[in-house]
Amino acid sequence: MSTGIRVQEIVPYSLLARGYDQVMDYVDYGAWARYVHGLIQRFLPGARCVLELGCGTGSLALALQPLGPYHYRASDRSEAMLKVAREKAARRGCSIVFEQADFTDYRAPEPVDVVLLLYDGLNYLLKPEDVRALFRCTWQALRPGGLFIFDQSTPMNSLAHEADFDDAGETAAFRYVRRSHYDPELRLHTTIFELEVDGKVYRERHLERAYTMDEIYALLRAESFQIEAAYDNFSLRPATERSERIHWVVRRPKAAKP
Repeated sequence: MSTGIRVQEIVPYSLLARGYDQVMDYVDYGAWARYVHGLIQRFLPGARCVLELGCGTGSLALALQPLGPYHYRASDRSEAMLKVAREKAARRGCSIVFEQADFTDYRAPEPVDVVLLLYDGLNYLLKPEDVRALFRCTWQALRPGGLFIFDQSTPMNSLAHEADFDDAGETAAFRYVRRSHYDPELRLHTTIFELEVDGKVYRERHLERAYTMDEIYALLRAESFQIEAAYDNFSLRPATERSERIHWVVRRPKAAKP
């Protein structure tokens, strides 16, 4: 797409947000919502206050909120993604509160029952200390006994599916080419979107780190979370180092942090 045309580097999701839902239309957010709702009911029945981090354009929030019903807040660092989320919620007459926040440095207005971070949100944190910052903020956001449910894409996922993320297409907002590369030594997965609008081409570079199960386990234990479960890829099977996606269910203990 970019041959002979100057390509401008831009902040991730600043332009992609306009056509994100079309680019990601293969994701079954209804199934994600049902799975997460099942985990909440399994480990904290009666939970009502939910805070979703890294909510993007709000697709999961809009699918999950009515299943509770939940008092639902959702945040994302990208104002462009939040703009789309608010527009979708307004069309549906939905009461979800969307707000801008960085999930390595956030505070909840009041303690919540459940914090969520899904669909590779954690993988965007490239350093272990950033993951620990997320965990510390989340500990403070949860009421004692509350749950943190999050997932991680593992090195096995990137090794098995690196080529699956290469594609091209067109949305109402732009034409795009997506390319993906995984560096197994650094365990960095790079996804590059080239987005064409009115003859101009913009490039968004998305970087994710593929953490191992043992790395996340150690970081959770360092922050004193009680690990309830680590499940393999939308199941109730125990995850292993061979899992491509792991769903963690962890709890802030009711006892004071040591």
